Parts: sequence; C-alpha cells; structure tokens
Amino acid sequence: MFEFTLGPVALCAPGPAAGQDEHEGLPPDLHEVIGTAGDKFRDAFTRICLYLVLGGGEAPSEPERTDEAPARTDDTIVIGTEYGNTAALAGLQRAAAEKGRLLSAQYFPNATSSSASAFVNIRTGATGRSMTINAGTLTPVVALWQALSTLHQERSDVGRLLIGDVYAPEAVADAALDAPDATCRDGVTHAFVRKGADLTAEFAFGAADGPHEGALRTVRRIGATDTDGATATDTSPVAFEERNSAFATRAFLDLVHSLAPAERAVLECHAPDGRHATVTVTRQQANSTSGRSL
Repeated sequence: MFEFTLGPVALCAPGPAAGQDEHEGLPPDLHEVIGTAGDKFRDAFTRICLYLVLGGGEAPSEPERTDEAPARTDDTIVIGTEYGNTAALAGLQRAAAEKGRLLSAQYFPNATSSSASAFVNIRTGATGRSMTINAGTLTPVVALWQALSTLHQERSDVGRLLIGDVYAPEAVADAALDAPDATCRDGVTHAFVRKGADLTAEFAFGAADGPHEGALRTVRRIGATDTDGATATDTSPVAFEERNSAFATRAFLDLVHSLAPAERAVLECHAPDGRHATVTVTRQQANSTSGRSL
C-alpha cells in the first residue's frame, strides 16, 4: 500500500484524427508553450507531453529559475504509453526507404520509443527516475505503480505522470490485430503525484484462464463502510471500450479528487488475453486544496 497526494490533472485530446500523421486539433498555443527548437525531431506525442508538463498545470513546487536553463529537481518522469513515439519511428523508416543513405544520422536518437521522456526530462530539469512504460492495456495501473513506488522509496518528492497515445497509421493497424473493435482516439493525460498522506493506493495483478470479453477498462466509486461493515454506496462501473488509456485515466483521477473520506475509486484494466490489473485508491483525509483538474 502506498500513501500519496494527487495534484492537478489535465487532458489534451487533439481531435478525432487518429491514425493520421498530421494533427490539426493540437492546442493553438502549443509552440508558445513548448517552443520550436528541435521541433523537426519531435512527433505529436512528444509535443503533447511537453505541452502538458510545461503548461498543463502548475507544479506543486515550481523550481526557481536563475537563467535560461531549468532548475534541477528530483522529480520522476513516468510516461505510460502503448505506442509512444511510433509516428517518429515510422517516419524514420519511411524516410529511410525514400532517401536511403541521404538520411541524416541525427534523426536516430530523437526517434526512439523513449525520446518523449528524454525531451521532458531535459526541459524540466528533472533528475529523478525517467521511464517509459508499455504494458499494453494495463499501462495506466503499471505506470501509476511505478510513480508511487518511486515516492515510497524516497527517490523523488514529485512524480509527473503522463499516460496516453497519439496514433500513427501503423499504430492503428497494430491495435486492430489485438482488439479490432476498440477505437483509437488520440489523447494524453498528465498528473502530479507527490508525497503525502491524503490517499492510499493498493494494487493487484493477475491473469485469467481464458481471453477477456468486455470493456478494456472500468472506473467505479465505492462508498465508505458503515458501522456494520456494509458498503454505503457502490456505483456501477463506467466502461471504457477505446484502446487509449488516457481517457479512463483522466476519469479515474477526477474521481479520486472527488472522493469523500473513506471512499474508494477503482480502476480495472483487462487485456484481451486475460491479464488484468487493478488499483484502488482510498481517501484518508478531506480533499486537499492543492488538488484540482483542468
């Protein structure tokens, strides 16, 4: 069990253009927030991650800046994504096929599956752990577990959690092989988690004997128990059929912010092959004024 405090939560969903290389629905102030330096090496997923970290919510403890470089912090960056920088990787392969040896080697380190994490670390001055988690449809639970584990181990005071996907055409085709009925909607959710005792989180992982049928993810609220041990309220699960975990994650974290003392929020994730993961967050104290959603 982990203790923590949840900070601001924000979602950036650039529109219904899933599977396209161009994303016309990106925020209009995108480049005002993230700048344009090195932009030719960044795909839409990386740009959205930077936008959310730099402008999607005030950090719990904003470091002072004494010059152009960001102040160093012990923040941990956890990016939970199934396809990550697929667009950059696929674009590199297309360019290689077209240009052959004319393709510059400078593109290669900026088109890896973890390059978004590197861009975020450099821009924020974060010196804590940096990781990109790909656990398929179980990604949001695994990514949150990693972020909270870092706080619990005293390796960081603040964790920046980014969960979601922006789909290249190749990613849409790959998703269809595993879950052909799931839609691929672009979006990334960002949240701060930090040391505190407002909330507790418990995790469970397992596998089923056969394939899973039904929603990939569900979110529900469980009320506090009364003096007889009975649950006061237990809402029906809200199902998320789509492939991208950003939207279930946003709904779950918003629910966590709204919990009354002793109430619980549950996020269940199921892979088509039967593997499953669950996180249950319980409110220990009254809502903190520092937690809000955007």
